[in-house]
Amino acid sequence: MKNLLLSSFIAILFSACHFGHYGRLTKATSASTSLKPIFGDNFNSFLFKTNITVYGKDYSGLLVTKQMSPKDYRVIFTTELGMKLFDFEFKDTAFTLHYCVPQFNKPKLLKVIQKDIETLLMNNLNKKTFEYFTDSKMLYSIHKSKNGKLDNYYFTDKSTAHLVKIDHAKKRRKKTTFILSNYQNDFPGNILIQHHDIKLKIELNLLKK
Repeated sequence: MKNLLLSSFIAILFSACHFGHYGRLTKATSASTSLKPIFGDNFNSFLFKTNITVYGKDYSGLLVTKQMSPKDYRVIFTTELGMKLFDFEFKDTAFTLHYCVPQFNKPKLLKVIQKDIETLLMNNLNKKTFEYFTDSKMLYSIHKSKNGKLDNYYFTDKSTAHLVKIDHAKKRRKKTTFILSNYQNDFPGNILIQHHDIKLKIELNLLKK
């Protein structure tokens, strides 16, 4: 009986942690803050000191994001000594893999990292349909959109108008969380991407833009 009660308690706690937050959101008729691309519509390049932890292994180096032309982005990750680890290109809805070392060149892992970067680039926002919410304390303006089988929740701090969190969720269960913090001139100095269903974490710290 005790084991049954304990199992029930753990199940309820797990459900609350993964599902409860979205259930407490209040629907709004419109957004109180606008949702803008993290990198802006036009930019030259951004350089990040980067650490990728995947299944217990760390890969550190530099990640550069460069806009080649409108809606055409090149994202390259190298070691600090200049050895290329991967080289991606995102052009509108097309993705091109220019180069990838074997450690990252695994279909499922590659697809996940590709989707993470696409989330940060926030292409085609004007083509998305949004629902609007606010949290129980009225601190955030939340945009929700469909992304295939997932829902994307974009949390904007009402006091600063800064995008501070993006959640990927499937049936209200969190799969990936993006945390944006330490804003400098309206750009996040730190970006953390934490996956909840696989052992993958990406840390980006802005060096220059």
